[in-house]
Amino acid sequence: MLPLVGRTDEMRAVATAWRSLRTEPARCRIVVITGEIGVGKSRLAAEAVAALAPPPASVLTGQARAHRPAPYDLTASALSGRAADELGISDDALAWLTQRAEPATRRFAPEALLRTAVDAIRALHRAGPGVLVVEDLHDLDPASLEVVSELAAAPDLPVLLLVTARTARGLAGRVLTRLCGTDRTTRLHLAPLTVPQVAAALPDRPEADLAGAVWRRTGGNPFWLTELVATADPTGPPGDQLMALAADRVPAGLARVAQAAALLGEPVAAATLARIVPPADGGPAAADTAVDRLVASGVLRSDADGGLRFAQPILAECLAAAALPSLRSAVAAARATDLDADDDATRRWASLTARERDVVRLLADGMTNRQLARALDISVRTATVHVSNVLRKTGAVSRTEVALFALRHGVLDAT
Repeated sequence: MLPLVGRTDEMRAVATAWRSLRTEPARCRIVVITGEIGVGKSRLAAEAVAALAPPPASVLTGQARAHRPAPYDLTASALSGRAADELGISDDALAWLTQRAEPATRRFAPEALLRTAVDAIRALHRAGPGVLVVEDLHDLDPASLEVVSELAAAPDLPVLLLVTARTARGLAGRVLTRLCGTDRTTRLHLAPLTVPQVAAALPDRPEADLAGAVWRRTGGNPFWLTELVATADPTGPPGDQLMALAADRVPAGLARVAQAAALLGEPVAAATLARIVPPADGGPAAADTAVDRLVASGVLRSDADGGLRFAQPILAECLAAAALPSLRSAVAAARATDLDADDDATRRWASLTARERDVVRLLADGMTNRQLARALDISVRTATVHVSNVLRKTGAVSRTEVALFALRHGVLDAT
């Protein structure tokens, strides 16, 4: 795992909240950590808790299920393995709160079960101040969100409530707003890493050009940075592992739309994307819904001008590389109808230097950076810089897209 970099102030803020709780434990302290997917919210929470001094008397972690949230996911994970007598609640109540498979003999009103959940967590902190980590608040079920709200307002609860969340809507959004609105709350928003921070995280402290190339490819996202470094060549084309990880980031049923968006390039033209969705799949209306879901899931995001871009460039690169030839053909046909496409391609081609045009031709042959370096008699790092410049100037999101750009507009034979 790469070292945690660029989060010194955030680590210090969590430590400060912990000291404040120990000084005045009558009301819980709240730290809310927000940021896009993969930016390192969970890792920051884990490392901050591990560094607390003195250590908490108890650390509980609750989170939503990855799929199909169910009532009381938070307590089901946080109270797992605990005994009813340890919590001071009935075994039937514990069965409900931990989602036991065997049915409980007694039923509880929602309000009663809510109070029982708060009492159980309070009982675990009788020995002294502790920590409750709430992972991915945006995905929690309504019952768990009510538990979080009650804990945040409960008197005489010596707990540091450490919450991680992405952008939230509906009830989750209202709970997040409520948590951030108290005088006991510290709000930490994690931005992507900068180029110097990426350089500090990479092994062997690389040169600025290589660090910049990796930063442009990952968008400074720690998750993708870690996965990219885990591959044999962080400057080479994406391998099967990276493409599989990219596919896992896309909501079920939206792989084709996401791959089409990746092939189209940024900013993604929603109107062009709509033409690629077959009428049998719902046509333009289905494309609009798909785009909304891709934005909500963190795959795409809207820029300041209202355009759509991928949250991380490497995500688009991996999705484009995995696209089938039939989809590539559909995307090429849709783009051919866009106004001024040829003029724009000519302008982008004209912006390339002679050496960069050589790189485009070799990329079209499927060469890796090492093969490029040998063919052009240059270093691998220099080849990496040339490839990065080509991607930037052509507006392509991947090496595959550069080749498609060249082939589509007949520039491979240009002089």
